[in-house]
Amino acid sequence: MTMDNVRRLYERFETDKELRKNLYMAEGSEAREAALREADLYFTDEEFDAMIDTLHVKCQTVEEAERFFEFRNWWDFLRRS
Repeated sequence: MTMDNVRRLYERFETDKELRKNLYMAEGSEAREAALREADLYFTDEEFDAMIDTLHVKCQTVEEAERFFEFRNWWDFLRRS
């Protein structure tokens, strides 16, 4: 399920520096989608938006919530650039 790819990207957010670099370097949505496909993490913006609340609800500590908001803001920045 591609919505699960949002969760998988969230889990790899802090540890997979190469993936983050590839996503930062992607110019435009098509290149970003290609980088996600290459990492076997493709999802649409609609799927991201649908899954993000589920991830937020799972936060149990302030630290987890801060990490979640960092991830969400990072992705929002990327998809709007």
